Amino acid sequence: MWKKVLSCALAVLMAVLLFAACAPEETTLTLPVDTIPASCDPAISDTVAMSTVAANCFEGLVRIDEKGNVQPGAADHWSISDDGLTYTFILRDGLQWHVPDADSTEASSKNPLGQDFIQNFPTAMTADDFVFGLQRAVAKNTAAPGASRLFGIQNAPGVFSGELKTSQLGVSAVDEKTVRIKLSAPDGNFLTALGSPCAMPCSRTFFEKTAGRYGLTASMLLCNGPYYLSYMDQSGKSLTLVRNDSYVGLTPGDIDQCTLALGKEVLEDGGTGYDILTDFNSDEGVLDGAVLSASGALNLPKGFDVTEYSNTVNTLLFNMDSDFSGNEDLRLALAHATDVSKLTKTGNGLAEGLIPDCCNAVSGTQYREAAGQAKGPGFSLKKAKQSYATAIEKFKAVATEDEPAPTSFAITFLCLTEDKQAAQSIVQNWQKVFGTALSTTIDTRDTEEELQQALVAGHFDVAFAPLHCTELNAIGVLRQFSGDTEQNLLNLASDEYDHLITLAASARDAETVTGYCLAAEEYLTKNGLLIPVSTESSCLAVKEKTAEGLKVYPTGNTYLIYLVKA
Repeated sequence: MWKKVLSCALAVLMAVLLFAACAPEETTLTLPVDTIPASCDPAISDTVAMSTVAANCFEGLVRIDEKGNVQPGAADHWSISDDGLTYTFILRDGLQWHVPDADSTEASSKNPLGQDFIQNFPTAMTADDFVFGLQRAVAKNTAAPGASRLFGIQNAPGVFSGELKTSQLGVSAVDEKTVRIKLSAPDGNFLTALGSPCAMPCSRTFFEKTAGRYGLTASMLLCNGPYYLSYMDQSGKSLTLVRNDSYVGLTPGDIDQCTLALGKEVLEDGGTGYDILTDFNSDEGVLDGAVLSASGALNLPKGFDVTEYSNTVNTLLFNMDSDFSGNEDLRLALAHATDVSKLTKTGNGLAEGLIPDCCNAVSGTQYREAAGQAKGPGFSLKKAKQSYATAIEKFKAVATEDEPAPTSFAITFLCLTEDKQAAQSIVQNWQKVFGTALSTTIDTRDTEEELQQALVAGHFDVAFAPLHCTELNAIGVLRQFSGDTEQNLLNLASDEYDHLITLAASARDAETVTGYCLAAEEYLTKNGLLIPVSTESSCLAVKEKTAEGLKVYPTGNTYLIYLVKA
């Protein structure tokens, strides 16, 4: 299952090398990813490469550092009202848009928007760029995957549903350098949310000029981060990022240029691109770094710095919109009949909960260490049979001649193709409880992107899927199952659960936050809504000549690691 971590972490490697505190001797890098996006619009970021572009080519009001702490981004400083509802950001001096021009390796001498528009475009950024960016992120027609992270903003859910106009969102430009954001309730995780891709700025004038083509090419994208998108191969093979010399923030890039190239894992059949291990083992290899499985890293030749880390929890998910999984007794029967100890692979450890070790309760406080293990139903075939028997008795109690009690059930088990064997192992235990009364169809997807699409569409009763830690904040991990959002893969609608998240977000001290987060975590596990199975470890491998003296840290935002000078 390392392919899942590979996908996200390769993008991370891209980001962190660009942000390295001290430039290596080589200033041009080539790094692999398994997909090249059709669009690099940060508002609709839902792939590895898109998120990489967002992290490097854009900067929101705040930025998340290598330890997961909130740091000033485009905002020089900010203040929070005593009631925790109003945030006022003061932009730093000299903020500039990088406007695509003839220097772009893609645009050549002619920009599709027209030379007059490009040459006369005002490069100075204003508060409205950040207001419009947030309005776009929660607008119904944008359909931003990460919009729910901004639902704490006043009227955001109503804007997202289309019931309210974007102008009614609780964001405003007080003047050209001041952004004001009003929340509907205090939220200790809000600043972290502002560091996500969907919260990036966007020029209202430029966006409207692109007429629906924003982010489709390098010449259709305005950037304000330490790098800008210089080239976007329309055949889907590579992206090129170039250092932005007009960037005035706290994290300037030291690498001159980095190419994000279509890659493929070793042993993968078909496709085109770099074979990572083969490239590393070749004297003519062009890759400067990659994330590999633990076994893959063992096969590397000398001359590599390798760091192991964990940021993914492989999880069994139950779809609450399913007739089968939505039944508490039937769901608990499956949960009790699942022996997670037999599902781990070499290099993986048993998960202590949904939230991995790299997450904090509050800044500087490790959540998992403080919370301990999240309790769940536990493996017990006896309890599984009892739950199944209870379900049948309840069916019989309400049965009629026209609608008799069911005697058999059919479910769909969704997973990656590479996890089919693990799924079969799970199903075998279920048969010990249900016998022939349960018919299970294992539905596989070849890529994680395809799996995610099926999860969002709800095309499953049960799914075995990786949940990547996309931020260092425990609340952020748990919030993805709260409310009516695309991120809520369980399709869970629970006032009790949502209330726990609200209490955790409004708390300030680590002990209180940990307590509410653990209660929310155990709400999911004890009710059999999901079962954390195993943690996933991967290895970051970089050529010593590229990354001499670098260390790896887990971090927030979309990315999981930063490379910084030791």
